[in-house]
Amino acid sequence: MTSWTIRTKLTFWYTSVFGGALILFGLLTYLAFSYANNKSIDVGLEEEAEGIAYCARISKDSLKDYVACISNEKDERSSEKYTAVLDQNGNLQFRSGNLTDNHLPLTSNQLKEILSGKIYFKTVKSSKGHVLRIVTIPTEDNHQLIQMGIAINNNSAPKIFLFALVCLGCIAVTGSWFGGLFMAKKSLRPVDNMIKELQKIETEHLGKRLTISPAKDEIREISGVINEMLSRLENSFTHVRQFTTDASHELRTPIAIMKAGIEVALSRERDISNYQQVLANTLEDLGRLSKVVENLFILAKADAGRYEIHKDRMNLCPIITEITEQLRLIAEPKNIFVSMEKTEDACIEGDELLIRMLLLNLVDNAVKYTPPNGTISLFLRKNNGCAKIIIQDNGIGISQEDIPYIFDRFYRASNARTANNTGGGLGLSICQWIVKSHHGAITVESDPQKGSAFTVTLPTS
Repeated sequence: MTSWTIRTKLTFWYTSVFGGALILFGLLTYLAFSYANNKSIDVGLEEEAEGIAYCARISKDSLKDYVACISNEKDERSSEKYTAVLDQNGNLQFRSGNLTDNHLPLTSNQLKEILSGKIYFKTVKSSKGHVLRIVTIPTEDNHQLIQMGIAINNNSAPKIFLFALVCLGCIAVTGSWFGGLFMAKKSLRPVDNMIKELQKIETEHLGKRLTISPAKDEIREISGVINEMLSRLENSFTHVRQFTTDASHELRTPIAIMKAGIEVALSRERDISNYQQVLANTLEDLGRLSKVVENLFILAKADAGRYEIHKDRMNLCPIITEITEQLRLIAEPKNIFVSMEKTEDACIEGDELLIRMLLLNLVDNAVKYTPPNGTISLFLRKNNGCAKIIIQDNGIGISQEDIPYIFDRFYRASNARTANNTGGGLGLSICQWIVKSHHGAITVESDPQKGSAFTVTLPTS
């Protein structure tokens, strides 16, 4: 059955359930019909026996003639009747001429029950192979017992009824099979259309969507879920293509610069200072290239969920203080004033290495885009169960149209920030991932030529 289609399986189970219910209904109907038919036979036998008993009470002389007359009659089923008269001890007194077999033997207990007024029914088989249904009743004075029997071999009504039930059942089951196929095909037609539409969607055309069924059913829900999945896939493919293009560009530029510098250096013989300058420039480009590769490796592991984050209880205050001292060393060549404003103890559950990476990336950006003689300020505050780290500068700022995209990978702003092309375009993306992995948030407020303020919010422990 594993190779069957859903349509065939639905039809099979529908027909099986319908057929099972039909068989149960037919069986109960046949049993009810058989019971009613047998009950009618018993009622008829009892009435005939009571008639003979009444005749015996009125006139014993005419009893034999009446028995003979009754025995020669046939009922509506053309079945013969058999009659016997017994004494109160169960001994045969006389019987009808067509009853060649002995009468139904009765035990002493049965005789007592019959003489006490109980009507006794029994089904026996004669020597000729006839199946006889026999009733035994007492006369009114209990001096005699009347046995009345009828052959039920020719009772074909139950057989005809059973044959009719079987024929109708076969027709109904066959009809249910074809009807089930039709209904399954009609019900699964939207699925067939969905499959055809999905087969036309390729990686180059992920913008296509499934047609939503107007009916509010499961097919409509599945179509909606698949369309949402296609949207996510389209976004993922777009990001992967863009990421691959940007990464190739970022890696190609320093490689091209290094290659050109080395080729120029080797084009003719030069003095040692020129070679040293070429090596220094190459080393600088290699450092930038190494930084890009390292950041790409971090983001790749983060996207795959394989970057191990080791969270421990940590106090942000001494870390901010240490970062501030490092920032002063970095900012000293540009004569940038660094200050650490209001700070207070704030403990969080976090990975100290990642938190340091987050803060170093942010302060590195602040130094990079702050002109000489500028200022950079760091704040650490607690508010509503959260620790807020603010890194504020009075640098060149970010335009409002660039702010929504600055955390995208390899995104470069369209203003003067692009002129400073020493970064790899991945620092803020890594910062955002670090903050999200610590269940926090990072925001930025900026005005061009006035400066920027990055705010990191982390839940305290």
